[in-house]
Amino acid sequence: MLLIIFLSLLPFSPSAPSLHPSVSYRPEVSENARKLSGVDLTTFVNKQQKLWRAETSRMTFQEKMARVKDIKFVRSHEDQETETSEVLINIPASFDSRQQWPACTQIGAVRDQSDCGSAAHLVAVEIASDRTCISSNGTFNWPLSAQDPLSCCVGLMSICGDGWGCDGSWPKDILKWWQTHGLCTGGNYDDQFGCKPYSIYPCDKKYPNGTTSVPCPGYHTPTCEDHCTSNITWPIAYKQDKHFGKAHYNVGKKMTDIQTEIMINGPVIASFIIYEDFWDYKSGIYVHTAGDQEGGMDTKIIGWGVDNGVPYWLCVHQWGTDFGENGFVRILRGVNEVNIEHQVLAALPDLDKHN
Repeated sequence: MLLIIFLSLLPFSPSAPSLHPSVSYRPEVSENARKLSGVDLTTFVNKQQKLWRAETSRMTFQEKMARVKDIKFVRSHEDQETETSEVLINIPASFDSRQQWPACTQIGAVRDQSDCGSAAHLVAVEIASDRTCISSNGTFNWPLSAQDPLSCCVGLMSICGDGWGCDGSWPKDILKWWQTHGLCTGGNYDDQFGCKPYSIYPCDKKYPNGTTSVPCPGYHTPTCEDHCTSNITWPIAYKQDKHFGKAHYNVGKKMTDIQTEIMINGPVIASFIIYEDFWDYKSGIYVHTAGDQEGGMDTKIIGWGVDNGVPYWLCVHQWGTDFGENGFVRILRGVNEVNIEHQVLAALPDLDKHN
């Protein structure tokens, strides 16, 4: 009876599955639990539930806040058109886009936004890269540049509206930029691949051997450049290296809508609410357990699965491979956990348009 009472408080989607009994010990987050932080929060999370394991984050409050975006960027787009595709009848218990499209190796690539609120830019260009590869049957398998829109799609007069580089943006605006201005190629800071690789170096990372990278000094939005900026000579000029999108659209909020979209067209973008315990996520299926709301975040859903009867979304996150499960996060599926199913976006490439 207690489980039924509690779950009735959750924002269920119409297609929510019956949850495994192991979720029954997940309590409503009390006011005292919301105030926890640091080691106290980690200890509480690990004692309170068994779905996921927490480790106290090394990041300072300032470093955390540099990575999240204002909660205003996680909002419903009810005024936008939603794709009304037919839901597939036979949806498998598990699905992984990396296995479905093995030629598209960028699907599983983990990027690192570093000390910059650029998750929307990274996840949007990841979707653009993935879906261009899928639509081209693997002919195009290069990373598209997050640096390009991060530095150039800024200002009140731009497509990105009141989004401003490292201060955050809406993924839909980055997808609009892909349609109107195109995206050049560009990988991570470490590999310097493509025309405009990411210019903000990974910082404050903890490596398996116990060493850490340089501290985060506090970044500002990079300067817009109208030429390639890679340290390695790229053979294609910036304006000729542009790849374009055709359309972007909302995906329905039902779990089966999201699953159908991924199975047919590839990974999708999901915006969700960040709570303080998410910083401590190390492994397992994440459910919000303690800590207060801190802002918004974007991630890429590439599939789903079930672990010991508990359904989850499989997400590629943008905090480097030292976060979570080697850069991946699993989030409870089917109950709109942390708003993960409320604002899902997708896009299609324009293979006929290329500068």
